[in-house]
Amino acid sequence: MFDSLDVPVFDRADIVVAGGGPAGIAASLAATRLGKSVILLEQTGSAGGMSTNALVPAIISRWDGVRTLCGNLCDSIVDECTREMGLPKSNPGWQEVDAEILRRLYDRRLVEAGVKLYYMMRAADVVLKNGRIESLLVATQHGLRKVCGDVYIDATGDAAIAAFAGVPFDCGDAEGQTMSPTLCPQFSNVDIKAYRTSRAAGHGDRFFWHALLERGEAPLPEYHFVGVCSYGNGTVSGNLGHIYGANTLDEKELTNAYIEGRKIAKIYHEFYRKHVPGFEDSDLTQTAPLLGVRESRRIRGDYQLNGTDYRNRASFADEIGRFSYPVDIHSSTIDPEAQKRVEEVIRAMRYKQGESYGIPYRTLLPQGVENLLVAGRCVSCDREIQSSIRVVPGCFITGQAAGAAAAMCSGSNVRDVDIARLRDWLRSELEVYLP
Repeated sequence: MFDSLDVPVFDRADIVVAGGGPAGIAASLAATRLGKSVILLEQTGSAGGMSTNALVPAIISRWDGVRTLCGNLCDSIVDECTREMGLPKSNPGWQEVDAEILRRLYDRRLVEAGVKLYYMMRAADVVLKNGRIESLLVATQHGLRKVCGDVYIDATGDAAIAAFAGVPFDCGDAEGQTMSPTLCPQFSNVDIKAYRTSRAAGHGDRFFWHALLERGEAPLPEYHFVGVCSYGNGTVSGNLGHIYGANTLDEKELTNAYIEGRKIAKIYHEFYRKHVPGFEDSDLTQTAPLLGVRESRRIRGDYQLNGTDYRNRASFADEIGRFSYPVDIHSSTIDPEAQKRVEEVIRAMRYKQGESYGIPYRTLLPQGVENLLVAGRCVSCDREIQSSIRVVPGCFITGQAAGAAAAMCSGSNVRDVDIARLRDWLRSELEVYLP
């Protein structure tokens, strides 16, 4: 971090959001609804994060089986995406999405809301003084520049802004091992009807993969098989394979993960072409431009949401939303028994219909900084409940709360927010479920 730095100011707004994934999108849209000027900085060429640039093929768990939890921002975006895909309605439990449609949709929503949107803009550090961020340092085509605001929101996924500001954090398990990432592939020229017919008869991709595993003939030592989602005319994206042992906060290991991910994608495509009906003439069109990272830093905030809270279906006086996706800690190792336990834990910890846990506002408040909020997969929590809250609707819940709180905070101190007012606004304006 820097105490001061004499570089030109690139732009300024009331609120500066770093990271254009679901959390950053939600934060920006919520803050503009409350009349604040917002800058959104995204390091890639489009908004959406995992749901677009990482080609994660589905948006899951928007409800608890009885009621929608995430509110109308997330719901309206998914509904509009599915309409453009030609589907009659969206599925709140598991909805396949078209990444290109989502990109255009996010562009439109952000621009129409009046967000100052900057793509290909990476935050490089912060200027910090007396426990407050004075500006973000961003890498531009013309060198380092400052972006200035009153309140800042870290929606980077990796808690990069918080880390630059010296906020303490945790990463991974007790040994520092994180959930393994995935580089999602996209296949084209798939006979979707043939694939669905075979799967409906009990002979889907997962069936054939596990049959090879049992015979010792699988091309990779991978038990945890997620699969593919289809959209368009013969296109699928796959949440396939894991890159084990990769520290995505290390530049060399991150580079190696992309290289390994492209090798794995080719192996999976060969499996599909050889064994799965409908894929005989398919092509491997691309691998995602962005690695699908499930876990990195988790900030230490004013409250650490945890696995006990999940088991207790906890409620909090300052909760800004509720969520219900099960604990889903992907394995860090190629050990097949560890991989099997992933699915066993999901089944064992899945809630009954209508059950959920609360997310307190304090999880968005990083220790030691007055004018910074954190949203998305890097909020203050242990890794058990992080494996639940990290998915897209969970990121919308924390993101929209961060954006609204940033717009409401008095004197730009994020701990001075009127929680009752924040909760009332989230409930009335965004239709967030808050008992």
